[in-house]
Amino acid sequence: MKKQVLGNYPFTVGTYSDYNYYMGDRQYHNHIEPKAVRYTIRDFEAQFPDDATCLEWLRQYLYPNGVHCNTCERVTRHHRVASRPSYSCDSCGHHVHPTAGTIFHKSTTPLRLWFYAIYLMSSTRCGISAKHLERELGVTYKTAWRMFKQIRTMLADDDAKVGGNVEVDEMYFGGVRKGKHGRLMTGDHDKPPVLGMVERNTPERKGRVVARVVGDTKSKTLA
Repeated sequence: MKKQVLGNYPFTVGTYSDYNYYMGDRQYHNHIEPKAVRYTIRDFEAQFPDDATCLEWLRQYLYPNGVHCNTCERVTRHHRVASRPSYSCDSCGHHVHPTAGTIFHKSTTPLRLWFYAIYLMSSTRCGISAKHLERELGVTYKTAWRMFKQIRTMLADDDAKVGGNVEVDEMYFGGVRKGKHGRLMTGDHDKPPVLGMVERNTPERKGRVVARVVGDTKSKTLA
């Protein structure tokens, strides 16, 4: 069975296997639970040893089908410019800057420190503070706070609607309630209901997960 990577981030932590889901009778077919894959600090250091490697990863992520030269008006071969974080067209010399339009644009902080900060913020369950980034990265608090805000914005959920083949389910979050079992009873507000949606067949966002706290699980609320 074909396996695909969850998400589009450089630090993937899991994979899933394709399966079919039918909303009508809520029956699963060939259902295989996602297999967790640990991504440790050693994995990060091996994958991103320096700034050049980080820049090359960014180039391949932004231009998976090759870099399109605006001057030549076609996809051309590009080579790395040694004096700056850019790539030059082999045909005309036009420069392409992978960091332009990203959170790394015009930042004097090394790209690897940015990637390390993303790793720390995306792999920590309870989140970390800008002060923690300051200690880990060895930068000033002002720099750490700016990086923290930029990365948090990037990791935040966007407002785009889910589409394609979407799985929807709800659950109650809050742990085991003493002396109570199953769904909430009338007057019981200890466990908030959470609605989760997963896209499967959208090429741009395979594996995208959206979760929202809802007031209740009535059909009018979830519609």
